[in-house]
Amino acid sequence: MKQYLSDNPNPHLLKDVIGFTFAYSEEEFMENYDTNLKQLISMITDFQSWIKEQSVSTKFISVLGM
Repeated sequence: MKQYLSDNPNPHLLKDVIGFTFAYSEEEFMENYDTNLKQLISMITDFQSWIKEQSVSTKFISVLGM
């Protein structure tokens, strides 16, 4: 997902990839597309870092609500 988003995808094809849950969420994402795309990539990067850090000290990682 992160690589796909980093490759500057066509904004109109994101719905199939991201799967916006609510109708307004896609509209809001598109209103500030460049900023939101960068923030989404940053969130994925942070999540990857967190998982890597946690995997050192724990055997299992459970993520609820995603």
